[in-house]
Amino acid sequence: MYGRDARLSEAVAPLVDFLYSRWFRVEVEGAAHVPAGGALLVANHAGALPLDGPILHEALRRERPDLPDSRWLAEDQVFYAPLLGTLFNRLGAVRASPDSATRLLAEGRPVLIFPEGIQGIGKPFRERYRLQRFGRGGFVKLALRTRRPILPVAIMGAEETLPLLGKLPGGFLGVPYLPVTPVPLPAKWRIRIGEAIDVPAGAKETDLS
Repeated sequence: MYGRDARLSEAVAPLVDFLYSRWFRVEVEGAAHVPAGGALLVANHAGALPLDGPILHEALRRERPDLPDSRWLAEDQVFYAPLLGTLFNRLGAVRASPDSATRLLAEGRPVLIFPEGIQGIGKPFRERYRLQRFGRGGFVKLALRTRRPILPVAIMGAEETLPLLGKLPGGFLGVPYLPVTPVPLPAKWRIRIGEAIDVPAGAKETDLS
């Protein structure tokens, strides 16, 4: 569904387990806060390559097997990237759009959102963990429209795993740039999921205009 290939996910499961458990040694706090029935998990975006989406997805799969399989939204630039876009789509990434997110929430899935977009993963290492602009508040409008809660998520470790050391021209491949970064380094990851922020009764999208 949505392009995910269950056979591919099964084939790469040993690699994912090695990276998650042994290489990144992921620690998760607050997974119990994620409610059933669909929710928006809004996280910081970090690291030269967007591994934070699949790692957060794996964290929920392990910590909350009672929930439907989550999906993470990826910006267009990721899908344009050679090989990476196809790989992420087949592993569970969904192109970011209000319609896609609404359908996923209607299925009761946790939806993973990185509102910093390409700016979040485009920071040089010296600016690590400095949040970038959150677009135009699309995830808030989505929460108001669907009446689903927002859960803030902090991801630490991605910047050290894949530090952005430089950028090469990428226009010939249809992407803004090609990141210069080492192979994933064995930095420890910590994921903290905050308590749900419910949509206020009576709030509407027009209140944000």
